[in-house]
Amino acid sequence: MRRACARSVLALLLCAACGCETPEPAQVSVPQPVMRVEAPVTTPAVLPGVVPADPAAIPEWLQTFGYRVWSPQTDIRMAGEHGGERLYFNKLLTKSVLAGAADHPIGSAAVRELYSPDLKTLKGFALMHKTGPSGPVGEGWYWFEIFGTSAEAEPTVAQTAARGCVGCHSHAVDFVHSIDTPREDPQPLL
Repeated sequence: MRRACARSVLALLLCAACGCETPEPAQVSVPQPVMRVEAPVTTPAVLPGVVPADPAAIPEWLQTFGYRVWSPQTDIRMAGEHGGERLYFNKLLTKSVLAGAADHPIGSAAVRELYSPDLKTLKGFALMHKTGPSGPVGEGWYWFEIFGTSAEAEPTVAQTAARGCVGCHSHAVDFVHSIDTPREDPQPLL
């Protein structure tokens, strides 16, 4: 900036001595601070009744009972020697099952609450969510299972076409068991 001012003064003196027209004072550009407005960082909303599209949001959705806006399909009941269960189907799956559909629509979902043998202590969750065409090995179903109800709990299953899940569900109608399907030993002893 000093050099620009010195040049302007020198140009004025030379013009005055020579008798030429006085130039316009030099425009000095002063850098303006750049105002940056950062978009707020938001996490996807965990909405009741809507299975999160982001798999990372599923544990919170389950642990805050986001699925309990769906009508339970069963009461808490024994489901083998290691504990109990209660099943919830979303409206889309409920309607499809009641209609006797052989292929459930994308968006169909079921949650299975997993209970200790006392049938009072909730010990985990299982979720199946149809995200695309079923395919022969359940590749259109996302499977999720977690033992634990705290934020620190880690899933034992979190993937599409999960081999262990598909193995038990492959003989069901579009991988969905009827609520009357007996469960011999559905979960490990915890």
